[in-house]
Amino acid sequence: METTLVRPKNRQASPKVPDYLIKEILNGIPIYYKGYLSILKNKKTSEEIMGASGLQSLIITYIFKILVRNLDDEKYFIFGSEGGVHIDKGNNVSGDLMIYKKKHLLPNMIDTHYLNIAPMIDIEIDVNIDNSTYTDFEYIYQKTKKMLDFGTQKMIWILTKTRQVIVAEPQKDWLVIDWTKDIEIVDGLTFNVPTYLAKEGVELK
Repeated sequence: METTLVRPKNRQASPKVPDYLIKEILNGIPIYYKGYLSILKNKKTSEEIMGASGLQSLIITYIFKILVRNLDDEKYFIFGSEGGVHIDKGNNVSGDLMIYKKKHLLPNMIDTHYLNIAPMIDIEIDVNIDNSTYTDFEYIYQKTKKMLDFGTQKMIWILTKTRQVIVAEPQKDWLVIDWTKDIEIVDGLTFNVPTYLAKEGVELK
C-alpha cells in the first residue's frame, strides 16, 4: 500500500492560523481541522468544526465500553479524548482510543506532556482534516505508517461514510473490511458497529 507524499501548498501568510486549529503535525506539516478557514473568516466557531458528530461519539462510547468491560484493568490503560502522542520532531499526533500495556507505560512516563511511547492499539473514528495538504487517504496512510513504525501493533480506522474498517499491522497487508463483519481488537475481543447501531435503534441514511 503506497502513496506519494504531498508537499504542502503555499498558504497565505496572514492571517496566522492559531495553534488550536492544528489537529496534528505530520511529517513536519501542520494538519488543520476540516473547516478551519471558516473560523478565520468568522463564519463558524471552533466548537462547530472540532467536535465529534453524534454518530462518532456513539461509536467511540460503544468501543470504549467494550474495552473497559473486557480488558484487565491491572494490565491495560485505555485512553480517549484524542490523547496526544509525540513520535519525534515534526510528528505530534492524537488518537480517539488508545490501548497501552501498563508494563510498557510506566507511571513516571505520564505527565502534563504528550506521551512519547506508542500505544499498543490505536482506534480512529473517521478523518476530520483540511485536505489542502493531504487527501483523507494520504493522511490515513501517512499517520498509520508513522504509528506502526513507532511501535504500534495495530491501527484500526472506522470510516462511517464508506462503512468500512481499515486494519493495519506491521509486516502484514492492510485490510479494508466491510463494517458488517466482526472486527477483532485484541485476543478475540471484537466489535460490530452496525449491529450495535441497530440494537440502539440508530438508522443511517
